[in-house]
Amino acid sequence: MKMRKRERPIEAYAAGFFLAVLVILLTVQILLRFIFGRTLSWSEEVSRFAFVWAVYFGFVLAARENKHIRVTAQFKRLSPGIQVVLFTLADTVWSLFNFVMVFVSGKFTLSMIRYPYISQTTGLNLLWVFMIVPIGFAFMGLRVIQVMISRIKGRIAFSDSRLDV
Repeated sequence: MKMRKRERPIEAYAAGFFLAVLVILLTVQILLRFIFGRTLSWSEEVSRFAFVWAVYFGFVLAARENKHIRVTAQFKRLSPGIQVVLFTLADTVWSLFNFVMVFVSGKFTLSMIRYPYISQTTGLNLLWVFMIVPIGFAFMGLRVIQVMISRIKGRIAFSDSRLDV
């Protein structure tokens, strides 16, 4: 499932956007601090929020590309049919875990409407920051299922995709 330029998924753009926000804010903060002797009190906190969002969209993208972290050496000696069955079983468990995380983190995040946590420097309800947890796990669960279906249908070559072997 190699990405072509025309078919970049939304999570690639989202990760790039939040990474750009992070870099721009940190650059501005450094320039203000060392050239003008001033700082923005909110920029470091917002850059941390952008970092968290970029990381979550990055791991969704890794799941889509089947390049997430996993141990595969123990499967090399098995037949391709058994490998597909075992990877499908592992991905099913992983998807179930993702959807449990969507439920648990969604419940926690929605509780922040009633009992808000407010950021000290920005005054922002952290509901908006924590929303990435259920969003990220939902996207990742869907992407894992897509990869699993592609593997079963034979659209993905069965190999360690991180090594492009």
